[in-house]
Amino acid sequence: MTEKETLIARLKELGKMLGRDVNTSGTIQELSMRIAELEEELDGDAGSVDGENGEENASGSTGSTGSTGSTDGDIADAAKEKKKATTTDDRITVETLATLHIDALHAMRNEPVSIAEPGVIIRVSEQDADELIAKGLAREV
Repeated sequence: MTEKETLIARLKELGKMLGRDVNTSGTIQELSMRIAELEEELDGDAGSVDGENGEENASGSTGSTGSTGSTDGDIADAAKEKKKATTTDDRITVETLATLHIDALHAMRNEPVSIAEPGVIIRVSEQDADELIAKGLAREV
């Protein structure tokens, strides 16, 4: 199994633990950051995680940062920054006019959206909103 396949399998496992679908597309670095975000989210919900998965999470996250040094730490820091950026209100609300494969947040549920069908209202960065509007793929709400 390749490294990317391993990361995708881990993402799917974390998605099941959180009870939602997760985006499994992207580069190895993007997948690693997404895993770090989901593991951090699970750490916040540690009381609801069963013992076996909780132990696996703890050893997986501790082992990866401890064994490779600052590289994984940098990825974890980048994931925290990305999470911090996506939780603030610096996003623009748009309505999609076409089916889009995109990294966005659902306007009402504040959940990640990777595929948005026409008519779905999402929140994206100002730069993405400008680009989508300019290409006729979305309109500002």
